[in-house]
Parts: sequence; structure tokens; C-alpha cells
Amino acid sequence: MAIVKLKLRRTSQEGFLVILTGTNREFETEGFLSPLPAELESSFNKWQSAYRQIEAVRSYIAPAPGVRLTPKGVTIHSNSDHTHAVKAHLNQWLNSGDSRWQPIRDGLIAIAQQLDRADEEIRLILDAKDIDLRRLPWQEWNLFEEHYPHAEIALSAPKNSKPIKRLPNSSKVRILVAVGRSDGINTKDDLEVIQKLEALGAEVICLMQPNLKELCEALWDEQGYHIFVFTGHSGSHKDGQIGWIEINEKDSLSIEEFRDALKEAIRKGLQLAIFNSCDGLGLANQLAELHLPQSIVMREPIPDPVAIEFLKHFFKEFTRNNSLFASVQKARKRLEPFKSLYPGAIWLPTICIGPNVEPLTWLGLCSSSPSSQTLLEESKLTFEEPPKLLAKPQRTIKVSLLAGLVGVVIGCAVSLPLINLINLPSRLESAEQPNDARLNSVTTPSGTWLYGGSTTWAPIRGLADKEIEQEFPKFNLSYTQHPILPPGSGTGIKMLLDGQLSFSQSSRPVLTSEYEIAAHRGVKLKQVPVAIDGIAIAVHPSLQIEGLTLEQIKGIYMGKITNWSQVGGPNLKITPYSRSLDSGTTEYFKENILGNQNFATNVVFISTTTQALNKVGRFPNEGGIYYASAPEVINQCIVKTLPISRHIGSAFIAPYLGTPAPDEKCSNKHYHLNIEVLQNGEYPVTRRLFVIIKQNGQVDEQAGEAYARLLLTDEGQKLIKDAGFIPIRYF
Repeated sequence: MAIVKLKLRRTSQEGFLVILTGTNREFETEGFLSPLPAELESSFNKWQSAYRQIEAVRSYIAPAPGVRLTPKGVTIHSNSDHTHAVKAHLNQWLNSGDSRWQPIRDGLIAIAQQLDRADEEIRLILDAKDIDLRRLPWQEWNLFEEHYPHAEIALSAPKNSKPIKRLPNSSKVRILVAVGRSDGINTKDDLEVIQKLEALGAEVICLMQPNLKELCEALWDEQGYHIFVFTGHSGSHKDGQIGWIEINEKDSLSIEEFRDALKEAIRKGLQLAIFNSCDGLGLANQLAELHLPQSIVMREPIPDPVAIEFLKHFFKEFTRNNSLFASVQKARKRLEPFKSLYPGAIWLPTICIGPNVEPLTWLGLCSSSPSSQTLLEESKLTFEEPPKLLAKPQRTIKVSLLAGLVGVVIGCAVSLPLINLINLPSRLESAEQPNDARLNSVTTPSGTWLYGGSTTWAPIRGLADKEIEQEFPKFNLSYTQHPILPPGSGTGIKMLLDGQLSFSQSSRPVLTSEYEIAAHRGVKLKQVPVAIDGIAIAVHPSLQIEGLTLEQIKGIYMGKITNWSQVGGPNLKITPYSRSLDSGTTEYFKENILGNQNFATNVVFISTTTQALNKVGRFPNEGGIYYASAPEVINQCIVKTLPISRHIGSAFIAPYLGTPAPDEKCSNKHYHLNIEVLQNGEYPVTRRLFVIIKQNGQVDEQAGEAYARLLLTDEGQKLIKDAGFIPIRYF
């Protein structure tokens, strides 16, 4: 799967810093989006108010526990003018000609054009903590309509959400249905839709207006459930953080009141919750905090006929083995006939999804049940038409809109050439490239410039920086380390913010917290990508193992795999080594391999790569493993580099070229970086290297800009290649 993230962070009242990252960090650019316009806020509030006062909608709104709705004497009639106004102001905002926002638009279009070449499904995910952003109908942006017409848009779950890998211990797809307070709601039709799934071998357990004890006991069931469906009255607080359901005529429950029962159901493999009820963003938020992989909710109160129609078409598509995303999109679009009666209702069905979540299909749920698969293939009873047997390959695009909340969806990149994406010019992020290819075409300020940061940059400092100093003797570069803190990307950026460096070098993007610190100090940070790097895995040369999958690497560093025999090696304890958390490589590894989960307690943290490689290579009985930048590892005599595969069954890919004979001495070993597999995304773990510049209008900013320009000249990119990294642009 390809991964595209669009992070939106509020840095001030002036708007949002936006970072667009695509396909496992092979493409990244920055932009700036102005604040939510007053006209858009006003038009949305008018639509929401009018929509909620439609008589057929108002009757379904559930007040917060202990609160009663106040009857109104006048009913406001919503009409299509309200939805047109919201769409118009949304597009006016997102299509602004602001040059700071344009790189994001250009990037999204370029990504869509690349992905259009492959017949694969696209998943588009928005991540925003701000409830005003989460409620907006992003699917109405004409860029998405034109370039991502078949991609459903979802909201990302909180950053700390962890996926549940297991499925319930059942030979059937088990569905728990809870029917709550349903005055004025036709729950009979909802149940009929779900009960049709029994013809496909599903087991449906139904609770009719249960009390709290009955609901909890059902959720604690030993076999567990694949899907939980609630139909009835529900609601959420205005901030979208907390929701509640009305399970019977007397009891309104927040998620917190049956939290332990839900956690147990999720632990046993609950994959999906569907709240075919009103105003469910608060419910989805709380369920994500319990690590539920995915949920479907309605953003606003929803009329009964719309809810029933959505559920019918969703299960019709889902049981054809379409993905969750494709099923929701097709079901949502089938709500078009309700546009005139309930303007904006087609916006309401919403997927909320956590990080590291694999694409969900009906066959995926019943993979342990051959009888269920056979029934799916043979059945012609469900929803009038026979299901499709094969789903298209799926590609995940993540577009994260963050306002203080960061969500990460980790997936596998496909073998799709994306070098054109890498070289897409960014008006904000990339330094202006000189017309001349030579270093001497760049104007540099005279003086001594302190710089530092990432240890991954050491080969570049040893080659490219020396060439720069020879060409520009008055542009004196002085590498500087912190007197106490270990060297690394984080330390370098901290020193830059503290005024101890002119610019810094980083092997990972700037963090949200670092942008916020800069904004608080009245400055901005700019990151300029100049090279591509691969992460290599080092082990002792005597370890007999073909390679490791990404999941196995994650298992080792999270303490789930502790012996090499668990991955096809000898009966030998594994000792995982890592640089400190200040290292950019460590931060990249934690985010992209561990899914932002913590390292296991058995991981040994080492100050430098040299020390770690010595630990791995000189003590074979320790079963050591270490990860670092590929140029730092592949030519080391003391260790060997393991090939990596995306998952079990896929090919192992090495980041190097060359295979020495068994009796060849290490001094004669000539490994070379495999440029092709790093450029085209075939190698699973790649990242970019950045020059970090503090934009404060001072001479240090000029020095940082000049340094980045030097590395982006043709000659600078050749020097980066000679240093063992992948140039980020053609030369």
C-alpha cells in the first residue's frame, strides 16, 4: 500500500502548517493553510442549524444524559442552498491562490496521477482533532472529486491507537447487534438487513433494549465478535470527544460506563463497530482510544430512512468482498435520492480508522471459516445480486489533517516508480535550484557557520562538506556537538532553536513539538530535503537467516520475538540494539516500524552506531541486531546486512549490490548501495534527509539556505551519491 499523510498543525492564529508525505516518505513537501474562513464557518453553522431543525431530523436528536431538548415553535426548513454555500466556501478556502498552500495542491495532484497508473484502490484519510475540521465535508473539495473520485475519505483515530491483529475464536463471522431506545426509529428494517448475513454463515446475536449488565455480559462473551452494530438513539458532545448511546427507555450510557467490556471485546478481535445512529463522532473518538481498529458513525443526526438505506447498501457491497472504504463510499453515494429532503445527509456516514490497520473485507473476517467463504461464493440471496469473489489490490492513501492530534497509518509501499514525486518542486520546502550545475554558481555568505545534528549525515559531511569548503574557503563550516546531549537529529534541532547552531542536519522531518516551540519563539523552521536514505538491519555474519519481514523486525523491537529460532534462525537469544531516542533514525524507526509504540524493555540503547556495530559483530553469542543508515552498515566488515521483505511470502530485498565468495576476505568486499530499489520504493524502509533552517531573517538563515542550495546543485547531488546516499533529484 502507498501511504500519503497530510498533517495540519495550528502554529498560530494565522493558520496551519501543513506537511504532505507520500508513499513511505518517498515524497514530502510543506505548505501553509490559512485559518478556517469566517464565511465557511458561518455557512456550515447555518446548514447545521437548518438541517437539525428539519422535523424528521430533530426527532432523532438524543440530548445528553440529564438534558432535555427544548421544543421550538418554529421549524426551519433546510434546502440545497445551504449545502451549495458550504461547498462553495470550502472550495474557495482550499483553492486559494496562496503560494504557501500551492505545494500541497500540486503534491496531491501529482500523487493522484502516479497512482492512477495502477489498478488499485485508494484510501484517503483525514486526521483532525479540531471538531470544526472533522465535521467539514472534505469530499466536496473539487480536487478530491476530480483526482480521487473513487476514494472514500476517513478520519484518522488518535495517535496512541494500536491495531488488534487477532480475530475472534469462531468459525463464523460473529455480529453483536444492540437495539437501544428506538421510539420513532424503524429498527425492524435494520435487523432484517443484518439477519440476511446469516445466509452467508454469519452468526447474529441480538440484544433488544438491554440493560447495562446484559450489554456487558454479551461483550464479555468468550468467543468474541467481529462486528458490533448499535441502532437506536445516540449523541455526542459539541467538542466531539465524548458520546453516549441510549440502550433502553431509561438508561443513557457513555462509552466510559462499559469501557472494560468493550476493551475485552476488542482484545478478542472486534474489528468494526457500526453506529447506525445519530451524531457519533464522540463515540468513534472514545472507541479509538480503546484501540478499536475501525468504526463507522454518522457525523450528525440522521433520519431513519437514510440510516436504513445506508446500512442496506453498505452490507450489500461489503459482502461482495469490496473493502470497507469502497463499501462505505458506494453506500454513501446511494443516498443521493435524499438530497432534496435532507440536504447534506449524504455527507454523514464516516469511517474512523486507527494506524497500522490492514484493509478490511468480508472474506478477511471469515478467513478462518472455509464454510463461510463457500457460502459467500455461492450465495445469490443476499441483497439481490451475487457477490464479487475478488477484490482489487488495495492501496492506502493517508491524508492526515492534524490540529494537535497526530495519527499514523503504517502500510507497505508498492513497487511503483515514484521518483517523479520525489523531484516535484515545492515552493516552500525546496531551496531554489541554481541554473548552473556547479557549486560555484551559488552565492555563499562569508563567516564561520556552526552546524550539527544527525549522525547519519557523517558520510556527507566527510565528502560533500569538504568539497564545499575547498570551493568556498570563506564559507567555513564547523561541525558542533552538544556538550551533554548525544548527537542526533533531535539534538541538532534543539541546538538550532536555542541559537547554538546556524542550521542543522536531520534524518527525519521536524516534529510537531519542534514547530510549536519555534512558533512560540517567534520564528519558523524550514526543512529542505536533499537526499534519500535506506535503513539497514545489521546482524552477526555467522547468523544463518535469509532475512526479516517488517512485522518480524517490529516484533523483535517490541519484545514479542526474543529468540532467533522464532524467525527461522538458531536457538539463540536476540539482543536488540538501538540509538537513543534523540536520534532521528530512532524516531523514524519508532514511527514507521513500531507504529509509534514503545520499545520493549530488553532493547539496549547505545550512544553511537560504531559502538552498536561492535556489540553486534564482536559478540556472536549475544544474538545482536541493530538498525542504522544503509551507508553506515553495508560495507562494515564486522557485521552483515539482512535483506528485508514487506510481509511473509514477499521477496526479500537487499539495500546493496554484490555477493562476495565465502572465502573472500572482508578487505576485498565491495558492496554498493542498490540505488534502483531505494528509488523505486521496492526496498521497504526508506526516508529522506533534511537541512533544517531557522527562518528569522538573520545571516544564519542565509547560511542554511546557501548550504541547502549547494547540496541541490548537480555537483552537490553527485557528491551525495558518492557518499552512499540517493540523490533526491536528477542531475
